[in-house]
Amino acid sequence: MALCPVCWWEDDGQEDDDAAEVRLTVNGSLSLNEARMHFTHCGAAHPRFLPYVRKPNVAEQ
Repeated sequence: MALCPVCWWEDDGQEDDDAAEVRLTVNGSLSLNEARMHFTHCGAAHPRFLPYVRKPNVAEQ
């Protein structure tokens, strides 16, 4: 599992097929869909992660 420095989501193997599922793992009570929505609005998987994230590099965009 890898923690993304851009959005602060930890890859738990979730994919588009189950993105609405809340797994209650390393990402707490967030589903991948919720994390994506937060990222669109604030630039992090959840607003509480804002102090830890950075802007994406050119190769990550």
